[in-house]
Amino acid sequence: MAPRLTLPLLAACAVLGVASGAHAEPLGSHQPHVEASLGVRASKVSDAGFDPFANSDELVQVSLGVGGTVLRFQRLSLAAVGFWDYGERGSQARGAETSLDVHRLSVGPELRYHLLNPLYVFVHVLPAFAHSKASLDDSLTLAPRTAKHWAYGADFALGAAFEVYGMRSGESKQPRLWAIAEGGYGYLGSTKLRLEPEAGQGAPERTAPVDLGSLSLAGPYLRVSAAVSF
Repeated sequence: MAPRLTLPLLAACAVLGVASGAHAEPLGSHQPHVEASLGVRASKVSDAGFDPFANSDELVQVSLGVGGTVLRFQRLSLAAVGFWDYGERGSQARGAETSLDVHRLSVGPELRYHLLNPLYVFVHVLPAFAHSKASLDDSLTLAPRTAKHWAYGADFALGAAFEVYGMRSGESKQPRLWAIAEGGYGYLGSTKLRLEPEAGQGAPERTAPVDLGSLSLAGPYLRVSAAVSF
């Protein structure tokens, strides 16, 4: 019986040894001080007000992010992060071409914990601000009808970051490359979709506003990014 237990015991000791060794090494620059990221954010918008501008519920946006560590306590750290996301969709409604451009800015605190030197998990709640421009062009008027609005909300997310490139020693000041994934829910309040000709576009008197109801861009989302830290 004893020989049968030898291999499992050795394997368990090896795993514990690797884990304890990883924790024994100082984090140093494995704990990002300043970082910048580039990625993609994909949201699922189920609100009916999104239907005139897309034939599916997906809103895909390019995502730029910045962050910096504010406080550190061993493997726990608090960072300030911010993201700018931009995306657009287009479709048809009432026989006219439609388009929707969305800028989203989210800024706030992010709590991180390093499970291993090259791996940390995080959670954040970020106040969010979104500017949307909805347009409808029926080709019969001299100017398209538009509606521009600000909406306010927050992003709630959990995620993880893995260091894919960097010197093993935490004393190294060389840049490090990270792969980051997060998922959560992005809330935004609804806005009215009353599309009117823009001032100064020379639209004829008969051009009437078009009311498409309201739009909320709230929904679950996934963001995947590559980041460099110093």
